[in-house]
Amino acid sequence: MRLFGASLFVLKAIIWLPIAVYVPALTFNQVSGIGIHTITPIVIVICTFYTTVGGIKGVVWTDVAQSIVMFGSLFVIMVKGTLDLGGFDVVWQRNLEGGRLNYPEWSLDPTVRLSVLSVFVGGTFFKLQSTSINQTTIQRFMSLPSLKEIKQTLFIFSIGLVLLYMGCIYVGLVCYATYYDCDPMSTGLASRRDQLVPLLVMRVLGVVPGLPGLLVSAVFSAALSSLSTLLNSLSAVILEDFVRPQMKNKPMSERTVALTMRLVVIVFGISSIFMVYVVEHLGMVLQLSATLQSSLYGPMLGIFTVGMLMPWVGEKCMFISSIFSFAIMAWIAVNAQIANVTGSFRHTKLPVSVENCDYDFDMNRYLNSTAEYEPHNGTSIYHMSFLMYALMGASLNILFSNLATFIFGRQNVDTVDVQLLAPVLQRYLLKNKDYEAVKLKQQFTVADK
Repeated sequence: MRLFGASLFVLKAIIWLPIAVYVPALTFNQVSGIGIHTITPIVIVICTFYTTVGGIKGVVWTDVAQSIVMFGSLFVIMVKGTLDLGGFDVVWQRNLEGGRLNYPEWSLDPTVRLSVLSVFVGGTFFKLQSTSINQTTIQRFMSLPSLKEIKQTLFIFSIGLVLLYMGCIYVGLVCYATYYDCDPMSTGLASRRDQLVPLLVMRVLGVVPGLPGLLVSAVFSAALSSLSTLLNSLSAVILEDFVRPQMKNKPMSERTVALTMRLVVIVFGISSIFMVYVVEHLGMVLQLSATLQSSLYGPMLGIFTVGMLMPWVGEKCMFISSIFSFAIMAWIAVNAQIANVTGSFRHTKLPVSVENCDYDFDMNRYLNSTAEYEPHNGTSIYHMSFLMYALMGASLNILFSNLATFIFGRQNVDTVDVQLLAPVLQRYLLKNKDYEAVKLKQQFTVADK
């Protein structure tokens, strides 16, 4: 099971690395006009260099600096964009009139992209898999001296994450309020939705020398932080789970370990350059990242859940159910991307306007784009919201593993290390063991008499 979990992590890294590289390249392309495939190798070389040389310590300290730049840039965009529009009241009013201030839809339909079910239930499981079983996150937690510091860090991280999401949502409101009567996507000024915020920055901050570069540095900071952390974790996983087991009779020296980890970082860093050519054709970056990550780590969340809460499920049952769960989620994810790319399935989009555009554009492009705003169609299982993937993957694995116990039998709970189980289950099992021990002792006392 450990090897299977490590393989899933490696697969996730191979898929996610080019996405992390593509985001800053896309932003820099919108701001400077330099080609995406010109920027990508430069980003990879820089990130690979300081990850290789600095290790986890270098990754952590660069993350600190990059986080400061990221939050600072977000704050500047929020304030300057709001002031240019005439204040918060204008931003709020334009979004209210445009129908952008909506609660999640009250629906149990899993194909509704942002319903109460997908946002609050599916979103909870999505963040659970990304923070509690993700190697990159766990590796940072394990670098802290004690459990107390880990809990404090997790609390601070949660607050920072909420503030970051709120800031990104507000930037989205500012973006719509800026282009509410001249949609850049309909006019061709932006070719992808991922380019709307860079376009906003050039309009809002372009009049002040250096400020557009601040946004670029913020996007690069966020991307390089994720990229370097993943590369560092990837090298550790491959070393411990794939290389060391093959060299049991020949201990690895520190020099060999260092060279192995650096070689892994370099190889996977270079491979992500070529994967960018694939990523740029797969749709919106945020949804793509969440879909691929959840389809892989949803079953992994099921593995950890069963391991901590269901000690009667044996390794064979867990392994077989994990393969089935992963295969199903991979099938759903692949078909979902095919549907998105070919246009056979569309989520409902709110209407936009081009009434007050002050530049020439092809009106046919706008007329052709109105089809995107029709109600969503299709009810297949792979049309579900991307926020539901982690929940479905985990649920399938939990269900299949328990069903497999009817075929392969249950594991003896007494043979399981209690320390590996959830605290609530530990207390229950230890209480029962103490009760059985007392009852057995009483039986022997009666027999002696």
